[in-house]
Amino acid sequence: MSILSDISNFSNKKRKLEVPAPDTKLLVRGIVLFALGLLGASVYTIEDIDKTPALIFLCIGAALIIAGIISLICYGKQVTAFKKYTPTWEKHRSIFDDFAIELNHWYDSDMRPRSCDGDTSYILRLQKDRMARKGIRMIQHTSPVKRETMGTTRVPRKTSWYTVDLMYEGVDRHLQFQNSTGIIYERVTEDTMYETVVHTPNEQELTRMSMTCPNCGAVSPVAALTEGCPYCRTVFRINDLFPRVTNTFFIRENASAKNQRKMGKTTGITMLVFFLACFILSLFDRETPIPQALFMSFFVALIMGGIFGYIISIIIFMTKQFNRDGRKRIPFWSYVTTKGKVKSAFAPYDPYFSFEKFEGQIISLIRMAIMSDHPENLASYCGGTLNPYFRDIIEMTYMQAMTVQDIHMEGRHLCMTLRTWWINYSEKDGSINRRGDCIDVTLRRNTAYMEPPGFSITSVYCRNCGASFDSVRQRNCPYCGTVYHMENEGFIIERLELV
Repeated sequence: MSILSDISNFSNKKRKLEVPAPDTKLLVRGIVLFALGLLGASVYTIEDIDKTPALIFLCIGAALIIAGIISLICYGKQVTAFKKYTPTWEKHRSIFDDFAIELNHWYDSDMRPRSCDGDTSYILRLQKDRMARKGIRMIQHTSPVKRETMGTTRVPRKTSWYTVDLMYEGVDRHLQFQNSTGIIYERVTEDTMYETVVHTPNEQELTRMSMTCPNCGAVSPVAALTEGCPYCRTVFRINDLFPRVTNTFFIRENASAKNQRKMGKTTGITMLVFFLACFILSLFDRETPIPQALFMSFFVALIMGGIFGYIISIIIFMTKQFNRDGRKRIPFWSYVTTKGKVKSAFAPYDPYFSFEKFEGQIISLIRMAIMSDHPENLASYCGGTLNPYFRDIIEMTYMQAMTVQDIHMEGRHLCMTLRTWWINYSEKDGSINRRGDCIDVTLRRNTAYMEPPGFSITSVYCRNCGASFDSVRQRNCPYCGTVYHMENEGFIIERLELV
């Protein structure tokens, strides 16, 4: 399920590292020079060679060894400097950076993000309220990933109402949980941070486009907000309302540079073992000159050690990938065909359908239902009692793995069951438990209605009387009593089950 639904339509904003990554060429040059120097100096140990050429080889070898050591020292200094360096977000570089800064402030100082919509703020509040009741505080700090990347990638999708950008970038995510006794859990991971951003509204559609008021949270047409919110009378400019982050989530990177570095280390260790074993065995044969022994040891380490090291690292990597954290419940073929199946199901009903937006909405719905202490009050949840384990979850990381279990139509209602893969952090009796979970979610949506622009899960308007109200806390319009059917606006969850 590639995030690049249209590879010709994406752009990147490169991020410059103030401290450059260590130059691998220095490492390779140092190793090669040291090996050649060692090989040249070993010529001096041959008894049958004239002393003058032997001394020349010894001097050349010593010079090469010194040059190799200097290169390795320079590389080591670069590694040390790079380890101490932490990239930072740049304020006003883009809304992606601005929201990332606000999210860091939200966790360390409770400062509410200003760049996001009401739904995103509500999910963040649900999470913080649950942790407060458990006496837990979560500190999450993100920073741009510390390696050369494409920077912030933007995938725009223009609709009749506005442009929706899916923006993402690799981040280093520092997660920490604290209680009254201090730090009880800490972990640093490399994730991809996603933000869905709405911007550049079509001025001809402002009267039909609804949005939650940034001040009071009521739903009103955008045109009305520019003249004064009907509920709180606050006047907004278009620049105050757009751009806006409408969804955010993290996806754990599994086949990232971290795994590549581990594979490189495994291969390097295997090559060193082959070199030492071959050289030591060669020393037992007194008839074999040391230069020849070194040359053969280098050759065996490079060829045999490299091949065996690569094979071993691949086996370790694949074993971890398909047996860790519930991954084995996500069949590979089902995983790669999910996007096509879902798009085919929506093709006859929604010409503007975006799988990336759909995936983000499902993530938000699942997180909202699980983080809510009373999911039965949510208009977006119509299922039964949830698994008691869900009430202990305090943080969820989606693993970008989703498979289709079932898709069928019931009249005009599209029903589907999806299996999703998560890394969840739960708290019980003062301890944090991290585990992989597969969660099956059954969804329903009335295809007779198109999803309205600016649709909000937390704040909706009544189709009968036009009033705005909070659908999270009540299913009936408080003004006229009409039952609100969210399946006519978007997706609702009918079942949420831990596999």
